[in-house]
Amino acid sequence: MASRARTTGSNFILASLLASLSYLPFQLVAQFTLVVCLVLFILDPFPVSRLVSVAGVGVVLVLNRLKRHFLGTNERQQEQSSTSTSDKSDKY
Repeated sequence: MASRARTTGSNFILASLLASLSYLPFQLVAQFTLVVCLVLFILDPFPVSRLVSVAGVGVVLVLNRLKRHFLGTNERQQEQSSTSTSDKSDKY
């Protein structure tokens, strides 16, 4: 019974940490994730944890590329809409 309560307590701490990370900027969370993956890769001798570290770095890389893509798309759409609006106002 005590081990179950201990496991639940540590899961609660982990869940609280992850929830608090959702309020931080993406770059800070990504850097924190990369540092954790680096520490796991270097210090943990098990091959599975090294694979998890490499997968974590891959996920951060994919998320960063998606962020850049969607921010670029959003900026282009805003430029096009402002350009088309100014073109319409120039005609009148």
